[in-house]
Amino acid sequence: MDTAITMLLRIGVLLSVSIIAVGMVIAFVHEPVSFSTSPGSHFPNTIGEVIAGVRHGSGQAIMMAGLLVLIATPVARVALSIVIFVVERDRLYAAITAAVFVILMIAFAVGRAAG
Repeated sequence: MDTAITMLLRIGVLLSVSIIAVGMVIAFVHEPVSFSTSPGSHFPNTIGEVIAGVRHGSGQAIMMAGLLVLIATPVARVALSIVIFVVERDRLYAAITAAVFVILMIAFAVGRAAG
């Protein structure tokens, strides 16, 4: 159980760092900008904009995709924990972890609706 969770967290963090690094290189090479955001620029701030930006090779969108992977990593850990607790037939911890997962999903939904 611990090994699977550890591997998930390590892979998630390393993947997100790698994606962010690639996005930074692309942004600095192809989209040179100053450290302050210019008034006409638009940073991708929805999942749809991030996906569209990644398809077009936008460095900023690729960096944002890396940040989304980083945010999704602990959520995936909670989901994996539910599966592990169900396999181990530990109903109490499976229920508690499922409740935590539902709360996380509600928080994402409320955050999206408010934004």
